[in-house]
Amino acid sequence: MRLGLVTDVHNAHAELAKALELFRVRQVDQVVTIGDTCDAFAPPEGCDEVASLLSECGAIGVWGNHDFGLCHEISDYCRERFGSATFDFMQQMRPQLEIDGCLFSHKDASVDAHDVEQLWDIEDGSRDLNARAKAGLGANSNRRQFIGHYHCWWAASPDGPIDWDGTEPLLLRPEERYFVIVAAVFQGSCAVFDTKTGVLEPLNYGHK
Repeated sequence: MRLGLVTDVHNAHAELAKALELFRVRQVDQVVTIGDTCDAFAPPEGCDEVASLLSECGAIGVWGNHDFGLCHEISDYCRERFGSATFDFMQQMRPQLEIDGCLFSHKDASVDAHDVEQLWDIEDGSRDLNARAKAGLGANSNRRQFIGHYHCWWAASPDGPIDWDGTEPLLLRPEERYFVIVAAVFQGSCAVFDTKTGVLEPLNYGHK
């Protein structure tokens, strides 16, 4: 299965449209959004467009820290600011998603996605990616774990970080376990992962 991976769109509908066009050219089977698809803390412009684009292509995915409030415990303030297309799509998001042996979550699998404080690095302020990788790999048995949140390309195995910066494809070998961070759509990045071959193709079409 070929998966088109997007994360951290943050209402950037034009950048998302470019990613989806790249997916069409590469004939992906399923689009997966890995959180912060919409941004409840930003102006609402672009949010309905993002939701409509993803809905039209049958995307599925998980929520993140910036769109948690559009999925659960929706405030009157959010209901007044955002359109029905946003809520219709966002309320389909899940805390985690498993597809063909791959686990998707906005942060690592050790984080309780129902606890919004854990989704925001409030618990310790840590950006130690190797520590997050170890926690995530220890909390779940999936061989391939993909997250967003950190707006960068990064990967690790149980042995530690992998020398990879998202400028070339990465082979995820079937006998090994991996923790992969996918870079942000709003910065012009997305990825295609082939679950059969194990090849992750990073696509960088914007400027960081």
